[in-house]
Amino acid sequence: MQIVKGKRYFEGRKFTTLIQMLRQSAELWGGSDAYIFRRAPEGPVESRTYGKLLSDVEALGTGLLGLGLKGTRIAIIGENRYEWAVSHIAVVNGVGVAVPLDRMLPENEVAQLLVRGEAETVVYAPGFQAMMASIAAKNDRIRHFLCMDGAAVADRLPAGDARFGSLQDVLAAGAAALAKGDRSFVDAPIDVDAMCALLFTSGTTAMSKGVMHSQRNVCANIYSVSGVIRILPGERGLSVLPLHHTFENTVGMYMFLYYGACICFTDGLRYFSNNLKEWKINLLLAVPLLYENIYHKLEDGIRKSGKEKLVGILRKVTRFLRIFGIDLRRKVFHSVLEGLGGAMRLCVSGAAPIDPRIIRAFDDFGILFLQGYGLTETAPVATACNEKVNIIGSIGNPVSEVEVAIDVESDEPGTIGEILVRGENVMLGYYRMPEETAEVKQPDGWLRTGDMGYFDKHGCIHVTGRIKSMIVLANGKKAFPEEIETLLNRIPAVKESYAWGEKEPTGGVDICAKIVVDAEKLAEESATQDPKAQIDWLWARVRSVNDEMPKYRAVKYLLVTTKDLVKTTTLKIKRPVEAENLKKLLETHGVTIRSLSGKNIDALTA
Repeated sequence: MQIVKGKRYFEGRKFTTLIQMLRQSAELWGGSDAYIFRRAPEGPVESRTYGKLLSDVEALGTGLLGLGLKGTRIAIIGENRYEWAVSHIAVVNGVGVAVPLDRMLPENEVAQLLVRGEAETVVYAPGFQAMMASIAAKNDRIRHFLCMDGAAVADRLPAGDARFGSLQDVLAAGAAALAKGDRSFVDAPIDVDAMCALLFTSGTTAMSKGVMHSQRNVCANIYSVSGVIRILPGERGLSVLPLHHTFENTVGMYMFLYYGACICFTDGLRYFSNNLKEWKINLLLAVPLLYENIYHKLEDGIRKSGKEKLVGILRKVTRFLRIFGIDLRRKVFHSVLEGLGGAMRLCVSGAAPIDPRIIRAFDDFGILFLQGYGLTETAPVATACNEKVNIIGSIGNPVSEVEVAIDVESDEPGTIGEILVRGENVMLGYYRMPEETAEVKQPDGWLRTGDMGYFDKHGCIHVTGRIKSMIVLANGKKAFPEEIETLLNRIPAVKESYAWGEKEPTGGVDICAKIVVDAEKLAEESATQDPKAQIDWLWARVRSVNDEMPKYRAVKYLLVTTKDLVKTTTLKIKRPVEAENLKKLLETHGVTIRSLSGKNIDALTA
């Protein structure tokens, strides 16, 4: 087994609980903004200081305890907003167990997770009033339904159901109790090894698992990441990813609060560019798809300005000057940076592989771009590139105080095996799933991630793909669809792709790909309106991709569509769903992949 332990590059302040961390931050930066947001796009801007955030958390926690909710499960659902953050921080720090739910789930799935999570209270955004009323009629276990903006739904509450109330009323009651000397929350003992949060996985598998986090898990992860990523007090980060997702929850919320940064809630993707400029955003955590969209818009802007060749030359020149310690990137590419608000300093990508060309471009323009890796099960960050070691194409070294191993017998760098993680950030286990927990969490502390990868000579990890999605060919060789998809996604006009292995009647396996194209851009890039000629153009580019890979990984059959792939709310492809949809397509129309290859399948999936 090859093992690398993370190294600490930056000092960090220590703490044992999340409320202790917040109190430290409030003491250090009490008058500084912790949050900036709007209640509605283009509405007035509101802000909350660190001092106000702490007082709100303590008031809400006291109010929740006043309702007799000590030790209970409290679900939270809604868009990213200040009340969501206050609720989560209050619940995990002395009230009970937070159960964050994906706001994009349909009602039946939300209802199921409330039962599985044994929730006794739901804190919800106003847009979920109808859903909560429907769920309340069927679930009598839930004692309280607390709306984050009670006034907004006052005329829509179910008649005669006293369980419905306003979060503001609970907070106000808690503040009044605090003023009278109630210290039930402020002095609440916290067991750092008990479950404080129950997070359900995104549903890329048939049955989502409930991942149990303790305060020790989350606090350890914040401290570990602080050793490799530097954020400055007062820097502004744009909150784009959903707060129920552990990447945004641990890093985009708690870690930013640890550093004294200001969290700005985006008004929505339509307003993304405006928010970057208006609030002079310095920090961005996002998934590859968002960065790809930014990159393509930057590329299009440069191309339309007629300066594509000049920018290419200047990128090489500034890259060369950096060898001698001369960094002119932000001056030379000032106009490009202005398109991102003018203050962007650090971008972090996680959740899926990203095209190395995007990282190089951001870096050439003067923005530190780091790729990281983690799982909900590791609370979540296990590895990350950093200012000292940033090997493009890798997911970096293990973060400080965390060990990562490649489960192989060879000591040679580059040997592929399963990625294992060990550290205090590793989850308690899967809720009420002892067998599934035992499958991944080993007695010696190692967590089996289910991902395959290898170490390079720098001790950086490169992920090749998921074990479950790995394509095993007839000759025993293995191919990872994620690697193929990354190359296919570079083709102009290709928005995204899905690769898989299709079994032949003879027992062989053919590598197939379904690519989603932008119809308008395809016509522009191929310089033709003829559908057949467009497909021929695509095939030529796919053959170029095949030339970049060993022959056994070459794409043999190609399906084309303009319809987006089925994805989770964190924009991961739901591979089992895509596979099932393709199977139904073939069965319904009595066709084979071979007969459909090179065709647009939109008409068949209408």
